[in-house]
Amino acid sequence: MKRILYTAIVISVIFASCNTAKFSLKERQLILKKYSEKIMPLMLVSNKPDSVILYTESTDFEVNSKDKKLKKLVDLMYHTCIDSTNPGVGIAAPQLGVNKRIIWVQRFDKTQKPFEVYFNIKIKKYSSSKSDGWEGCLSIPGYRGIVRRSDTIVINYDTFNKKNITETVSGFTAVIFQHETDHLNGILYTDRIFDKSKLYTDEEYHRIFKTKKGSD
Repeated sequence: MKRILYTAIVISVIFASCNTAKFSLKERQLILKKYSEKIMPLMLVSNKPDSVILYTESTDFEVNSKDKKLKKLVDLMYHTCIDSTNPGVGIAAPQLGVNKRIIWVQRFDKTQKPFEVYFNIKIKKYSSSKSDGWEGCLSIPGYRGIVRRSDTIVINYDTFNKKNITETVSGFTAVIFQHETDHLNGILYTDRIFDKSKLYTDEEYHRIFKTKKGSD
């Protein structure tokens, strides 16, 4: 009886660990579709079914560099992010309908400002020093807002070659990491704006920005 119970526990643990590495059926269907220019449709907060995905917390998974679906998703995320008609400086998997902890971030703190992909990322520490800054979102087109973020953060993440890395990031790049990691936690930047009068249309933002530039 003990042996049977032990075997059942081992099988359930193995099954659970395998489950964490898999995409759901709906996610697999999304990834395997053919997309023009490798650009996937973005989830928009204005669309109710999309907003459910955007407000759902994403899960960790086992990174497998031989997983063709994962490699394709990573490629699609990148091309969707840099789409010249609506380019971004970062993107999170939930924005494409996949609730897995994957983000792309443009590293403005590195030479040539490269885009890099991060798996199972978490922010381990936030600095007490914070700054206000403008933010927008591919999933909330047409708006900009002023959000207060930590100036420095400590992040932990996995890489394609299964390395687990911890590093400290500061400045604008830290803001991007916080924005994209929020997506993985089911949080949008508009949820961070306590003063809703600080949410502006793109037209208002450009008018304010030009006014400020003119006064410098």
